[in-house]
Amino acid sequence: MKISNKLSKKITIITGHYGAGKTNFAVNLALYFKESGKKVAIADLDIVNPYFRTADFKKLFNDTGIELAASDFANSSLDIPSVKLDVTGLADKTDHLIIDVGGDPEGARALGRFVPTLKKSGYDMVYVINRYRNLTQSAGQAVEIMKNIESSCKLKCTALFNNSHLGKETTDEVISQSNPFADEVSRLTGLPLLELPVEVYVKPIWDM
Repeated sequence: MKISNKLSKKITIITGHYGAGKTNFAVNLALYFKESGKKVAIADLDIVNPYFRTADFKKLFNDTGIELAASDFANSSLDIPSVKLDVTGLADKTDHLIIDVGGDPEGARALGRFVPTLKKSGYDMVYVINRYRNLTQSAGQAVEIMKNIESSCKLKCTALFNNSHLGKETTDEVISQSNPFADEVSRLTGLPLLELPVEVYVKPIWDM
């Protein structure tokens, strides 16, 4: 198992299976970078799932000085697969840009138009895993979905983040029992597991 404790690129892409906790991680990561004194922007590129989007936290971002880029239709009754996003412009004017991508290959496909810019600018793409979600309860299943996501968006994941949880029923034991699963996903993919400061973990999305 490899361990990484930093995200070295200016752009961080967050992807993974539906319900793995991508938005939870993206929001907390944005807050962590902001609290570290950085100028931060977060882009909501989830054009598939109308629920639990980063756009739902518009007031939180306004209050903390984090710039939000989201579809004009976010938080409305419309779910139109279209979003305007100036990746280069956002990256140029911030210290860190976080892109929250929709779940699975369908959601990751929206990244396709930005591939040349992302490859030129450099990026970290974090694959969020949750062993308690349907279809990712084994390491093999999690790896298969990751490969499908990579194929869909034409980008490679660079790190893993173990976000295994059971919502409000999450306990220390629930988290610790997921560690062998995360270690096996790391072994099979050759990707490092992120071990980030505790501040990234301590704000469950349901408490915000």
